[in-house]
Amino acid sequence: MKHRYFILFVVLRLAVFLGLVALTGLVTAAEPAIKVGAAPDADALASDEALARLVQGNRRCVEGKSAHEHDLAKWRERFLVKQKPFATVLGCSDSRVPPELLFDQGFGELFVIRVAGNIVDPDVVGSIQYAVEHLDNKLIVVLGHQNCGAVTAALSPPDQTKDEPQELRALLDRIRPAIEPVDRQQEREQRIAAAVEANARASATQLRQVPSIAAAIKTKHVKVVGAVYHMDSGKITMLDD
Repeated sequence: MKHRYFILFVVLRLAVFLGLVALTGLVTAAEPAIKVGAAPDADALASDEALARLVQGNRRCVEGKSAHEHDLAKWRERFLVKQKPFATVLGCSDSRVPPELLFDQGFGELFVIRVAGNIVDPDVVGSIQYAVEHLDNKLIVVLGHQNCGAVTAALSPPDQTKDEPQELRALLDRIRPAIEPVDRQQEREQRIAAAVEANARASATQLRQVPSIAAAIKTKHVKVVGAVYHMDSGKITMLDD
């Protein structure tokens, strides 16, 4: 009799164990294949979809709710051979303005070009042409930022920067035409803010006028958008042009 109870006990324990294994398998199978923070594998995002993703990412950044662990080895492995960013960002070199963090995007999700004052020059144009033609990006964002040093310097008369290196003076000269209309009688903070916005708009306009990019806007539905990052709040404002 005792032997029979022992066998029954073993059978019941085995049934419970097998049930737990099956339940674990079901739970594991129910997990989505792509988790929050994973880069898209689908075809290129339309410009409005890409823009919405950036806006949502900035909202997460402001709220301190990042969806990405930027140091994970899986990101490096995922894009070891090929990149597939969904948007291009032309931003300033300022160390306080990293687009991937401000838009809360992971490795391989943004094609980023950074130069002081987010200016447009032949190298910048060539880089963006590559993103449009070979990476099939539909969205280009020109990201200016609050208290930009290059824009602030460009607000000064040229004779005040005459002792700077030639290349730096040339960079400032690229900014000056865009900010010429800014009212110099405004308070300093307001003056710089107006110049930053004007410069971002001007760079976006310059890109739209590049023949190959203008053609892509018509035939590939590419969109070029200006934007300004507000360092005091963390928020990014998309500019209507």
